Amino acid sequence: MMRRRQRGLSLVELMIAITLGLIVLTALLTLFSANNRSFRQTDAISQMQDSARFALDTLARDISMAGFFGGMYGASNIVPNTSTVSNDCGAADTAVTPNLPWAFQVQKRVEFRNHASTLAVSSAFPCLGQTDTPVAANTDVVALRRVAGQPTAEIASGSTLTLRANQFYLKTNGTAGSLIHMGSGTSYSMAASTDAPLAAPVGFWKYVPRVYFIRSYSQTANDGIPALCRMEMQHAASASMAVECLADGVENLQIEWGLDVDNDCVVDTYTSSPDAAALALSAITARIAILVRTTDADAGYRDGKTFTIGDYATTAPNADAFHRRVYTTTVQLRNPVGDNGPCVPAPTASTR
Repeated sequence: MMRRRQRGLSLVELMIAITLGLIVLTALLTLFSANNRSFRQTDAISQMQDSARFALDTLARDISMAGFFGGMYGASNIVPNTSTVSNDCGAADTAVTPNLPWAFQVQKRVEFRNHASTLAVSSAFPCLGQTDTPVAANTDVVALRRVAGQPTAEIASGSTLTLRANQFYLKTNGTAGSLIHMGSGTSYSMAASTDAPLAAPVGFWKYVPRVYFIRSYSQTANDGIPALCRMEMQHAASASMAVECLADGVENLQIEWGLDVDNDCVVDTYTSSPDAAALALSAITARIAILVRTTDADAGYRDGKTFTIGDYATTAPNADAFHRRVYTTTVQLRNPVGDNGPCVPAPTASTR
């Protein structure tokens, strides 16, 4: 019986097989790398959109509720509080005795600085421009005063109720009100109180003064990640304003205010530099714009685009490797500051 001879691969065939294998492997690696980069890019942009959505929702809600005081019409019938506030965000009102701290100046529902420099911001808002509150250049700063959207407690009858220790509350029946500060205890006695209104029914609403700004870092100094932050009242035995950062990657904030100059409840003009009187008596909408970037760089991407945010334009620095988007929304300012606030006709004499 004859044995058949078996032949192996020749050197040429082996080289061809190796070459084909390398081509296939290179193609697979290229495909994997492209898919991995696409996944990381999509994930980074998704996180950026989440930050933008949260930042806009937070700003829109707070700005639309500026001047909300538990159903009271304006703030003229609120007895303010004169508690000392450390690291307060503005000058005390010396027209009253004792001087009224900035945090409790409820007549000012909104304060605003447009494109303020660090020096100008720290002058207007002393709590900013410090080591832990550096304000990014050419960004807007807005301060708001209001109470929470729901009452912490309500009492229809009776003389005592339980509240949280050290909290600041607006106590109101919808007509008159007082800003009160609970002590270390949690029991509030209507009978022993000298704060208006003196009789039930009343509601107790948590008081919320805030200042929004763009900080040049997120968690640690020089981490290179900008963030939307705010100074907020810390309800404690010794009241203070402290920083809280909300959304990473928010690089710029610009706000334009819609003014109703003829009191017909229709915006006549938008401005980025309203004075205090216009904000108090004419502003009925706010057009909010934020520039948001990814927190991680994309090595294969270069961003050299120019972005227009409100009345400000900026170009990505040095065509860096961060993806950016501009997000905008417009909200209505719902709460007037006085008897003749926006969209509130002045009273006229009646005839019979």
